[in-house]
Amino acid sequence: MRSDVTKPELYFLRGDGEAGALMRSMDWSASPLGAPKHWPQSLRTVVSLLLNSRFPMFVAWGPELGFLYNDGYAEILGAKHPAAMGERFRDIWSEIWPDIEPLIGKALAGEASYREDLPLVVRRRGFDEQAYFTFSYSPVHDETGGIGGMFCAVTETTREVEARADLRAEKDRLQSFFRQAPGMMVMLSGPEHVFELANPSYLELVGEREVIGKTVREALPELAGQGFFEILDGVYASGEPFVGRHMPITLQRPGEPPRSLYFDFVYQPITNSQGKVIGIFGEGHDVTDLKQAEIALRHSEERFSTALTIAELGTFDWNLRDDTVTASERTRAIFGFGEGKGGRAEDYFGRIVPDDVERVRAEIEMTLRGPGRLDTQYRIRLPDGSIRHIASLSQLYRDAQGRPEREVGVFEDITEQKQWEEHQMLLINELNHRVKNTLATVQSIASQTLRNTETAAEAKAAIEGRLLALSRTHDVLTRENWEGADLHEIVEQAMAPYCSQGEDRLHLSGPKVRLAPRMALPLAMALQELVTNAVKYGALSNAIGQITITWNVAPGERSTLELRWAESGGPVVRIPTRRGFGSRLIERSLAQDLGGQVHINFTPTGVICTVNAPLA
Repeated sequence: MRSDVTKPELYFLRGDGEAGALMRSMDWSASPLGAPKHWPQSLRTVVSLLLNSRFPMFVAWGPELGFLYNDGYAEILGAKHPAAMGERFRDIWSEIWPDIEPLIGKALAGEASYREDLPLVVRRRGFDEQAYFTFSYSPVHDETGGIGGMFCAVTETTREVEARADLRAEKDRLQSFFRQAPGMMVMLSGPEHVFELANPSYLELVGEREVIGKTVREALPELAGQGFFEILDGVYASGEPFVGRHMPITLQRPGEPPRSLYFDFVYQPITNSQGKVIGIFGEGHDVTDLKQAEIALRHSEERFSTALTIAELGTFDWNLRDDTVTASERTRAIFGFGEGKGGRAEDYFGRIVPDDVERVRAEIEMTLRGPGRLDTQYRIRLPDGSIRHIASLSQLYRDAQGRPEREVGVFEDITEQKQWEEHQMLLINELNHRVKNTLATVQSIASQTLRNTETAAEAKAAIEGRLLALSRTHDVLTRENWEGADLHEIVEQAMAPYCSQGEDRLHLSGPKVRLAPRMALPLAMALQELVTNAVKYGALSNAIGQITITWNVAPGERSTLELRWAESGGPVVRIPTRRGFGSRLIERSLAQDLGGQVHINFTPTGVICTVNAPLA
């Protein structure tokens, strides 16, 4: 039997919604509720309420809990609508009945209940899906004073719950990245620079004091007057990053005396979707040891230079591969070279007198095959025709393959010493002649040794040792005794923190390539910058993006590494209005470190970075 809403007793079915129209047009003979004209007033009142509300609602009435609902709830039903109208509650939601039956029982017993974000596995589109609902079950009294049914106001919160879960997961990933990062990292929020996150390296630096939730000025009062508060204020106000190199800082851990340190760091502003600055990200490294070594080296060089000046010694550095010579001003003066001369080894051999040149060449050849230390003397002829006596002390340096690479040493003009020796010999010979060989031969010692060369070598070795610094790539090089690293392993190490089990979003392809440490370190840093950008803005910022990294070695006079990073499937890429810190780091620093070319292209389909660099 179909209802006729024009009748006064069916006024409660009026409304312009789809659910009301369905109720008015239905044949209720098969429904456990029966024809609407026989419904009690209490049920009519509830039906009128829900049909005139946009909030999702339903009522389940009678012994068999006949089901009535409005348009808002029809969206929750999915494919169950419109067949669900007037059917038994249990038949409609059979898959979740064991979960909700206890709550229904309470409502029918007169006890209201409320659940927030209740997880339920529903089947409303032909398959099981996890959904979440916030709702209340309330008893509805009938005309007899008993409970005729139950009323529910409900909203589906699946998207909100999943969004909160994604936010928590993202925060967990960020915190994991913070914890594992080798450098010091900190996240500050608001114009007062309140600590939100700080990784273990940062907390160890400041002495494990309580900083989270405090402003920088509260947590680190000893920084007052050192300029760091003002730098943070400037970054927040301007939106421009700040990069500090070898910045001095005085820190005082609780219960300890102040410490003077040096840091390399960057303060990067964090903006919201409207471009407004809402916080600052800080990242840095302690370079105190490097800075102190630099200061010590500078002092050592100053002392060495002073000693050379007092001793009137000239220095030289002979590059055996291209036969060029880098000489000090004193060396050029000793050999009589003006501007534009004295840049090649043959310029110096050309000054040696013919009687000595073959001997000197033979001594150098023996040095290249032997221990590498040469102590010799010879004569040179200057452009004015004068003869000078030269003493030379040098040390040979070899490359990683043991081939001669450089000869470094000093020159001393010993002409006056030689003249004195000759004069002394004349006097001795004359004395021997006059006393008819009654006096014994007197032996004369007339050479000096140079002592400061070893100090300079020790300083140089110390600097080279400390330059072995960050990342995850260190572990690879350490296993290889710093002789090099496999490119595939370098790429895997850089990408490992961003690979999730079961996903197939990162694709690596290329031949086996061995990288020297000087290439491995900057390349790993560049990959870290690219993958960080991909996580924040690119292919890894959604669930479907892909990253493909391919490489090849192009043959030629010098083998060239060709590496390509390509993103796809991520958000549409827009060309940035200015190059950020990461782009400048990759395009400038990486190209300089590798001695090649690096380009970043912001194509709409994804970021593409290409690297072309000669292999050592």
